[in-house]
Amino acid sequence: MRIRQFREDHWDRLPTIRLQKAVLDNFKSVEHGEIVFACGKKFVPYGTESDILGLYGQNGSGKTSFIEALAILKLLMIGAEVPAVYAECVAKGQEMARLEFTFDLQYEDGRIRKVVYEFLMSAVENETNNGFRQYGGEDQNSGQPSYRVRISGEKLSMSGDFEGRKMILQPVIDTCTDDMPFGPVSKQKYFITNDRKFVDELNVVRRLAQEKSASFIFSLGTAKVCDECGLYSEFYQVILELAYYSQLYLHVVDTKSTGYIRLNYGLPLYTQSGKFLLKTDVPNIMPEIVFSEIKSQFENINIVLSQIVPGLNVDLHELSPALMKDGSMGHVVEIVSSRNETDMSVFHNQEAAPDGRVHMPFRYESDGIRKIVSVLSLIIDAYNEQSCTIAIDELDAGVFEYLLGEVLQTFQESGKGQFIFTSHNLRPLEVISKDYIYFTTTNPRNRYIRMKGIGSSNNLRNTYFREIVVGEQDEELYRNTKRFKIVSAFRKAGMDHGETT
Repeated sequence: MRIRQFREDHWDRLPTIRLQKAVLDNFKSVEHGEIVFACGKKFVPYGTESDILGLYGQNGSGKTSFIEALAILKLLMIGAEVPAVYAECVAKGQEMARLEFTFDLQYEDGRIRKVVYEFLMSAVENETNNGFRQYGGEDQNSGQPSYRVRISGEKLSMSGDFEGRKMILQPVIDTCTDDMPFGPVSKQKYFITNDRKFVDELNVVRRLAQEKSASFIFSLGTAKVCDECGLYSEFYQVILELAYYSQLYLHVVDTKSTGYIRLNYGLPLYTQSGKFLLKTDVPNIMPEIVFSEIKSQFENINIVLSQIVPGLNVDLHELSPALMKDGSMGHVVEIVSSRNETDMSVFHNQEAAPDGRVHMPFRYESDGIRKIVSVLSLIIDAYNEQSCTIAIDELDAGVFEYLLGEVLQTFQESGKGQFIFTSHNLRPLEVISKDYIYFTTTNPRNRYIRMKGIGSSNNLRNTYFREIVVGEQDEELYRNTKRFKIVSAFRKAGMDHGETT
């Protein structure tokens, strides 16, 4: 949808885009949290190195909150609606959450631009609620969510090389003002003409965006009006570039997606065309174009998969042809995994196929294998594409810690894109730069910090454990638990359970 709005000559001058900074206010358990990526602390020249952010901390301290904030960002920037489930992300007792994201745009001709996108997010009752206040749940009469997300207070600021001169950071589109359809008035000429028709149309788009839990700035309606005006200013080009980046190169894998893997219900597979959910418990029916794309994706995945899990491949096994609704021919397929015949212990007494490999339904693979296959296409893209940003919650779930460290170390040394992850496994602290690591704190007003006073020879993993015990940093990283109290609690719970049974 967005791609068609680029002018022909624009394709040859698209920038590398990196996320530099994120600020969360009143978002779930985060009253205030700020993360500055390594590429935001120092200048990283066009296409020279990768960027990593690993987020660590105790349970319930704000790691998943950060990933969910990125998921909301992606939805807004591709012009999609934010699902009602995210209404629960507004901190309890607060009217609104505020999110702010800073991007670095570097062009091949040497131009550099900075873009800051900020917005407010509130939870508002659905008009169909009929008085029920089941927060985050469903209306007992209509079956609709009781609350939905409302996006307001959007502001897009830019600085850098524009129209042949350096511009300081300033708002380009600001919906916080009384100006309609947006402020500042002096910037409206870069997006629409003075024709009242276009102003009225944008006013309608702005109201609809709030009702649909979507962004006004990045909505398809706004883009349509701007295209009708025929203006193609450098400011508008940046909006298109950010939307294109979010559509094709920003990928977020949260626990909602990995839940399908843990339940062995399906395999989320991420491609540049979008996200596919391949069922593992029953056969899949798909058209030829999807079949071909997934087959191609598995071929790329297998190149890397066979190296990190020696001998393992995945593929689509066609069970039969299928007639699709539009009359075209499709495929009934099942996901299968295969290994070399020599690795018979995994497959018990199964015989090898004519290709010399032993095949089995993919659903019998471990959670860790299914997780690796699901996200591997994203990691491959981020490794090879400097504009690609991937964010994966609980990257370590089911993954052998040595393998986890190997993948991250390889990405640090020779990758090109941006890799964001949360983890409980501390192996990455030993193998990647300390500049790439943030920790959550017990202070909701300063939720994310880098550890100070860490020398180049210090083992960050050991330092983290010592900090938990000694507490030398400005903020507490772990709310201490007492082992004897845990023992007492288990005993008490057991006694209470015995009395009830």
